Amino acid sequence: MDPHHLVPSLSAAVTLLESRAPYASGYARRDSGTNIRVDSVSTSCQPVAPNAGFTLTAWTGSRFLEASCDELDPAAVERVAQRLVERIAAVGVERGGPELDPGERLERHFAQTMAVDSRMVPAADKVEFARALRARLALGADRLIQSIALIGDVHSEICFVNRERRLSQELHRVRQIAVGVFGDGTHQASLHGGFERIGGWEQQAAADGADHPYLAELCRDGPRVLGAARLPDPGEHDCVFSGEFSGIFAHEAFGHGTEQDMFLKDRAKGAEFLGKPVASPLVRMYDDPANGWAASYFFDDEGVLAVPTEIIRDGVLTHGINDRYSAAVLTHGGNPVAKTANGRREAYDHKPYTRMTNTFFGAGDQTVEAMIASISHGYY
Repeated sequence: MDPHHLVPSLSAAVTLLESRAPYASGYARRDSGTNIRVDSVSTSCQPVAPNAGFTLTAWTGSRFLEASCDELDPAAVERVAQRLVERIAAVGVERGGPELDPGERLERHFAQTMAVDSRMVPAADKVEFARALRARLALGADRLIQSIALIGDVHSEICFVNRERRLSQELHRVRQIAVGVFGDGTHQASLHGGFERIGGWEQQAAADGADHPYLAELCRDGPRVLGAARLPDPGEHDCVFSGEFSGIFAHEAFGHGTEQDMFLKDRAKGAEFLGKPVASPLVRMYDDPANGWAASYFFDDEGVLAVPTEIIRDGVLTHGINDRYSAAVLTHGGNPVAKTANGRREAYDHKPYTRMTNTFFGAGDQTVEAMIASISHGYY
């Protein structure tokens, strides 16, 4: 069954659960798609890992209780709701704790568009595309000893219900990765390139079959990296990052420190710097699940509509990102924070955690050439 058709059953379950607890919600999800790998000795075409089912959630005033099931069926929703009612009775409800805001009333269906639905493309055509991708890399590369092509598409159907919201969304993404292993008999280096994008099969390649730029970069950089000398002067240096690497830096080196579920565990450095300068006044940094990049969605797994969060403004850490629990607990403890759209489940039966989406630095007004010219000694 399509998760969207469970909305009436999930709504009824929420009403039942909220007759016993201060807040309740329902979540259902189904993923589908394919993963293809082609190398010199084997070809595989596999469905994405199964992830279909629903979870009912009840807030007791001090903790979340959840119950999940892998049957997308109204009768299963009713059974699980009754089981969760029994758990609420056993645990009890605490009044006076953090209050969870269900949001303004909204009922809506969202869908990302596809010019060509990847689910309708025959598996044989997908495999042939992956083989052609591998062949294009092998044709243009010097000192290449192994090439691998990875192609994937994933489609997620999700719905969320609480007493004010009945939301559903269809999310569609494609992925393309080429891996080159280069060798000269003494040294060996492995490089990869590719992309993940929202949309359908039309994103996999231009209509005329033209190579994507990353293939030329792999062919160029593989022999250059092979046996390249280590930096002669390790230590601190001025560096200019490409746009891609600055995004990785924003995510890994700084973004994790602003996840506010980690504030509650004293495991996030950002908790010490809210409202304080953390970078040059030129720096702005964002997390945006609504900008159309690969990690975008219409609402998070807790029913919060996707909007950008400005994490750093003019060098000052202005905001963290959160899930429903961390936002409520921090606010109840005297540190009011606005709810962000970052409550994400790894699968339907996993609890929501605070997780980044598309995390990046805002654009400046200097050219790359000007930035390089400003550094007397450093690295790109």
